[in-house]
Amino acid sequence: RVDKRMTFYYKNDQDVNAKILSRTKKIYIYKGLIPFIDNDDELAAIIAHEIAHGLDLHEGLARRTAMKLRPIKYEQKADQVAVDLIVNAGYNPLALIIVLNKTTGEPCFASSRSNGTKRLAKIYEYIYKKYPAYLVYNDYKKNIYYQNFLLTTQSERAKIRQKYQAEKLMSVSNKTTKRK
Repeated sequence: RVDKRMTFYYKNDQDVNAKILSRTKKIYIYKGLIPFIDNDDELAAIIAHEIAHGLDLHEGLARRTAMKLRPIKYEQKADQVAVDLIVNAGYNPLALIIVLNKTTGEPCFASSRSNGTKRLAKIYEYIYKKYPAYLVYNDYKKNIYYQNFLLTTQSERAKIRQKYQAEKLMSVSNKTTKRK
């Protein structure tokens, strides 16, 4: 779906940031973000998030305008597309939660346009729904940033579990009703 090449650049700037330029589709990873990256999964998460924005930007001027007018919606969409890209590339999608948790509160891509805890909870919900095996077989269980996420989103995660348990019950109930 990419009609124009996306190129990656390292910017020797201390900003804790990664971004894509809408006109040129150049993706910049800033030097200040590098200390927050501990492994390939986390680098893949950052790159996938920016590629997701790039895919939206390829939709044209109307989409770029919509992205500026409704940044939270498109930030959440980029998070979900990034999770799919991460999984399809063979990386762990929980890395997106980890790297965003590390950088939340910094003036950077991680906290811009969306509340950090709610944003992380939405990513978790998407992983819970589409890729639950990553939550069961979790390489990050002992990671301090993952533990911090688990502590700060306990109520949000409980709502997610209740929502999907209710959907499963409704699904089973509907199947039973159809059989009768």
